[in-house]
Amino acid sequence: MSAAFALSAGVGGLEWPEVLALLAGEARTPMGRELAAATVPSTDAAAIRRALDETRQARAAMGQTGAPPWEGIPDVRATLETARVPGTVAEAADLAALIPLLEATGRLAAYGRAVQPVAPDLAQALSAFPRPTELADLLRRSLDADGQVRDEASPALRRLRQRVRDLRRDVVKRLEAYFTAPGADATFQERYVTVRHGRYVLPVRAEAKGRLRGIVHDRSQSGATLFVEPEAAVEANNDLVQVVREEEAEVLRILAALTDRVRAALPELDALVAGIGTLDLVFARGALAERMEAVEPVIGEEREVVLPGARNPLLLAQSWRASAAVAGRGAAEGEPSGYAAGRGAAEGEPSGYVVPMDIEVPADRPLLVITGPNAGGKTVALKTLGLLALMAQSGCHVPAREGARLPVFSQCFAIVGDEQSVAENLSTFSAFVKQLRGVLEHVDARSLVLLDELGAGTDPDDGAALAQAVLEALAERGAVVVASTHLEPLKGFASTHPRARNASVEFDPERLAPTFRLVYDRPGQSYALAIGARLGLPPALIDRAHAHRSTQQRRLQELLARLDDRDRRDAERTAALERREAESAGLLARAQQELETARASARETLARAKAEAQRLVVEVRRQVNEEWDRLKRADKSRPELERARRRLADTAQKVEQAAGAAAPAPEAAGSVAAGDRVEIPHLGLRGSVLQLDETTASVQAGAVTVKVPVQALRVVQRGPTGTAGSAPPALSPKGGRAGVRGRISTPGKGAVPVEMNIIGRTTDEARDLLEKYLDDAFLAGLTSVRIIHGKGTGALRRAVEEVLSAHPLVAEHRPGAPSEGGGGATVATLTQG
Repeated sequence: MSAAFALSAGVGGLEWPEVLALLAGEARTPMGRELAAATVPSTDAAAIRRALDETRQARAAMGQTGAPPWEGIPDVRATLETARVPGTVAEAADLAALIPLLEATGRLAAYGRAVQPVAPDLAQALSAFPRPTELADLLRRSLDADGQVRDEASPALRRLRQRVRDLRRDVVKRLEAYFTAPGADATFQERYVTVRHGRYVLPVRAEAKGRLRGIVHDRSQSGATLFVEPEAAVEANNDLVQVVREEEAEVLRILAALTDRVRAALPELDALVAGIGTLDLVFARGALAERMEAVEPVIGEEREVVLPGARNPLLLAQSWRASAAVAGRGAAEGEPSGYAAGRGAAEGEPSGYVVPMDIEVPADRPLLVITGPNAGGKTVALKTLGLLALMAQSGCHVPAREGARLPVFSQCFAIVGDEQSVAENLSTFSAFVKQLRGVLEHVDARSLVLLDELGAGTDPDDGAALAQAVLEALAERGAVVVASTHLEPLKGFASTHPRARNASVEFDPERLAPTFRLVYDRPGQSYALAIGARLGLPPALIDRAHAHRSTQQRRLQELLARLDDRDRRDAERTAALERREAESAGLLARAQQELETARASARETLARAKAEAQRLVVEVRRQVNEEWDRLKRADKSRPELERARRRLADTAQKVEQAAGAAAPAPEAAGSVAAGDRVEIPHLGLRGSVLQLDETTASVQAGAVTVKVPVQALRVVQRGPTGTAGSAPPALSPKGGRAGVRGRISTPGKGAVPVEMNIIGRTTDEARDLLEKYLDDAFLAGLTSVRIIHGKGTGALRRAVEEVLSAHPLVAEHRPGAPSEGGGGATVATLTQG
């Protein structure tokens, strides 16, 4: 992040370090905590957007996989600084601390691979960590977890340590032999071998010193025991001490070599430590955002502030602590709720709840003047805006609702709180003016200025005049300014100045308590007298104060009170409308869901019906084809034809019964009457009802008459009232329609023409086409067909006559009449039983 952001001397009143402490509390490594505590907002819009996006990715990664495996990563920067100086040798324990740091790189890379789909940038950064595996292997071979040099560090060290163990064992064995010598009880205070000044000795009674020749190395505090190295053990001790010194020299050489290897790897180690700290800070921002239920603000180019539902981060932290305390000990009756940092909970609000504020400063009106009663939230509003702006420019998501927008500020000036200085002999007003001078010297069009209790601390008229002049000067500089005040002239200024806007902290006059919400385009009242009366001032004193108020001011206060009452009623009506809209939306959603369920059920039913119809059509075709094959093989006598017709009729009846069982209930099946136009959905037919009985109906559908269950019908159009139904069209003696032309449709066969033209075909082609055509015409219910073959040589006419004479479905045939094509056509009458 850029360090170009400028904080004014008075910005400490915003308590920005406290917010950074919250951020540092979410970090998991020493490096991350230090970076968090030293965070400086950036002024580079692109860098800010990148940081905000990284925070969003961190939230997504933690939501999917949990926090990164930061556990066990030590702070090794002191060791690296030691190794940075040529010739230095790091301690074994310090070098061993590098091992968990180097081992963490593998875990972090694996975590990066796991979160890559939701956090690609962070995954790339994790996988890019340096991994000095050779150094890690060397340190693991040379040092153990306790920070001791292992025997395996070098062959010489292994040999020397084995020699030390052998010599130590020999010395101890030689000294223990003294305990078994005659008179040992009178010589030795205790029977054990100990070490003094690096040499093995025996505990000898002081009075028995002359019984054992040797060197006294130490005595007990009481003086009763002397620690003596016998003369016989001096040479063995000398050998042991020499080998121990050689071992120490070898350990020092190994540590120096390891330090040299660390020194050579410093660029990679520095990058690793810095990278871990940087990413720990990113994930700390994500964790804090999750805890605050924050949103990612839009960093806009316009000088516009939009913070819907903004909450002060420090009040949120206080509410967490209050809720935790209540949860830890149980809420005592009458205990404060922790609402808005101890300001008292609004009725119905949960314990620890922080009231959100809608903070808006449009680009065309960058001066916002906030008025209202004391303890109503004016200072909180100023601090919330300042802290959220600093958080956003530090890459943190802000505790607000969706739609938060902020510009990029290059400077933040905040004069918040009582700045009286006893040390400098400055009053509150003098300290305010001193800080204000610094603001006016450095403010520009990219500055954010927050002024608390503007114009206070001096004569109200002079203070108001000075405050108005300051606001006008800041408006000319183009800064975004939010100021709080109690001065009446500033309320009028904000109402009339084209670049200023009024706002007030809402106050409930019935409970005489603030609601901590901002109301725009309306100045607020102080409610000083009402609050004084509530806090116990004598009524007579309050009445006298009312009498001292000027008439104009009283009228203004009454007007503001009426506006407050009107706004409160409007808010109640708006809330009621929002509740009704929410209820309506819920009902509409349920209705839409039920409608979609019904549509899905209908689609499923229709699909089943279509499938059943298709199955029935296939069954009919199979039965007809079998019957046709039988006819071609059997005798073409009339009895045989009659049996075939009966078999086809049985097939049709079975199909009708199956269709009737599968058909859905009609709209009003019981109301079907003869003459009605009906639809047979499972057959895809429409026609007129010819005849009805108790359960079935005969329906004329074109040239086809079918008998179906009444339940399978759907009425399309009613027949003439008062009649038994429309008379069906006149039928020819053979049962077909007189003068039918065109094409006849039949289920499963499509449209079958009443005539066929075979001119231009060979005789073999004509025979095949004619036989198939006669089958289709018979199944379609045609009683008469015309075959156009032309005159020509007469070969096609003779082939047609041969087929018609032998075909079992043709009752008779004749040459066409002059109106039917004469000798160029033949008319065949199909058998109908």
